[in-house]
Amino acid sequence: MEASHRKTLQKAYLFQGMSDEECVALIKCLSPHVKQFSKNEIVFLSGDTNPYISVILSGTAHAYLEHIDGNQTVMSILTPMKVFGEIIASTRTQVSPITVCAVSNIEAAFIDYQKGCSMCTAACAARRMFIQNMLRFIGDKYFYSFERMNILRERTLRAKITAYLYALSGNGKTGSVTIPFSKTMLADYLLANRSALSKELRKMECDGLISVNGREVGLSFLSGNAI
Repeated sequence: MEASHRKTLQKAYLFQGMSDEECVALIKCLSPHVKQFSKNEIVFLSGDTNPYISVILSGTAHAYLEHIDGNQTVMSILTPMKVFGEIIASTRTQVSPITVCAVSNIEAAFIDYQKGCSMCTAACAARRMFIQNMLRFIGDKYFYSFERMNILRERTLRAKITAYLYALSGNGKTGSVTIPFSKTMLADYLLANRSALSKELRKMECDGLISVNGREVGLSFLSGNAI
């Protein structure tokens, strides 16, 4: 692995809590390989076997579910330092239920799951920290999925939007948020029609519940306005 790639990879959550020397030694031991993908190129398809823990080094990719009717539901946006594939690689079959596609030119590092989760003969502290970080990361993803289920079980689109914005604000810790999605992707996230979402956002703004400026949304409903 090139030094520039290694320095980038060290910033990923998986390598937190380690000294530079420990990171260098561990990455050398894990021997990840780096691949480049062009815009719109598939990283892996739904149904493919994926035995790797992967990290985006540059660019952006989307992980999405493909439906029988050809529609897609974006599950996550993968930006630099985002980890993906670790849950798939940890299953017995290692078969992916999702497709990952580059939406820009990207570079990604791939770490063999078995190598990453097996203790070396030295049983070094860095390897233990790597495994702990990965388990915490998987746990965080579980709660992220649980949070999304709570949002989607709301009965109305307005309630879903409000629940999403409230979660994005850290459960009311800030009075404004930046939506990380385009409107089309937000509609996919909420399993809603894009035009219906746009219409509901305008209604909520007219009702004084939110204020919208591009992707910046002020949360007036936090002050006690009725939903």
